[in-house]
Amino acid sequence: MDIRVAGGAKLRGTVITSGSKNAAIPILCASLLAKGKVLLRNVPRISDIDNLIEIIKKLNCQIVFKGHTILIDNTFLTYKPLLFEECRKIRGSYYLIGVFLTLFAKCEILLPGGCQIGSRPIDLHLKAFNDLGYDYHIENDVLSISKKQAIISKALKIEKKSVGASINALLGGLSLDELEIENGLFEPEGMDLINFLNKLGFNITQSDNMLIYMRKERDFKLVKHTIIPDRIEAMTYAVMGLLCGDITIKKVDTKVLKYPLDILIASGFKLKYSDNEIIVSNSYGKALNIKTDVYPLFPTDLQPLFAVLCVNTRGQSKIEETVFENRMHIYQDLINSGINCKVEKNIAIIEGSKNVVSQDYKAYDLRHGAALLILALIGNKFSTISNFEYVFRGYDDIIKKTIALGADIQML
Repeated sequence: MDIRVAGGAKLRGTVITSGSKNAAIPILCASLLAKGKVLLRNVPRISDIDNLIEIIKKLNCQIVFKGHTILIDNTFLTYKPLLFEECRKIRGSYYLIGVFLTLFAKCEILLPGGCQIGSRPIDLHLKAFNDLGYDYHIENDVLSISKKQAIISKALKIEKKSVGASINALLGGLSLDELEIENGLFEPEGMDLINFLNKLGFNITQSDNMLIYMRKERDFKLVKHTIIPDRIEAMTYAVMGLLCGDITIKKVDTKVLKYPLDILIASGFKLKYSDNEIIVSNSYGKALNIKTDVYPLFPTDLQPLFAVLCVNTRGQSKIEETVFENRMHIYQDLINSGINCKVEKNIAIIEGSKNVVSQDYKAYDLRHGAALLILALIGNKFSTISNFEYVFRGYDDIIKKTIALGADIQML
């Protein structure tokens, strides 16, 4: 899909933050662990959720999705090999592996897809499954996992910080009587999943660097849960406002955004925030010096967006990407748009500029596409962005929300 964006946008208004993509996907997968019905509120209307719903429907589950609320009835859940094309379309389909291992002690699935932002093997996931007593093999893009030995209790360690592997290790170990996960990384979205699992009747606690699960009897009933706000979406509109106008972002949990928000304030940008609201105005700040890292430090998902924000800085900004080696597409777009920018490996140096020459752009991943939208909004004329369907994977109604702020955007 292509969109046409008018540059020189002057934006003003309020945005309501949608539910978190990265929390909704594992929670929707984990809803299969409920023996009955689950009601999920604040679910984002994004293509990744649509694809996941199609997968779950094929497992004989009933799903009603109205507004931002999903009602799921798993009464007749049936095991099937997950050889559905939708599994290729979303990275988060791999959470179904852990869920299936707990439910059925086996899983066959097409290898997951998602954005091409660098090497993202699932080796850490597979090692965790090995530790939990499962064997696996991969043939023709199909991963097959089955139980090799019965384990009642297990303590395992995630060798490298990984949200996906940590969540999958937890989901795959819920059939055990006892499970300990050391060095797990759950971030706010994973903690929302743990909160949901405890509502399902599981007994999961976290202490220091250790997550502990102890089996207990579960009383099955209708479980209700509200997905946390999407912190990356909230910051996307914050960056948009700092470059284009005056925007208030509501229904956001700013406690989980303290690190990037404080960077902006320290750099002199016009920004203030309370517990659940961010207010930003078009402004210039001092040069930024950013290095991506795991939560609670600077999120890799914000790196392309802050690269565009560097246009409104004085002097040379430095951004280093340490999480995904192929998440550097935006810098060539900045160069093509007349911005003085140099990239060596995964370190970019960007010179602030008041002149952005509009170009036609092509999105290569979800966050890159969102960054291109903002870059197009500050250009000097019209831009076309192709492959914009990537952005619909993670942003709920982004075109409608941005038009409501005053942007001129047309879908081609």
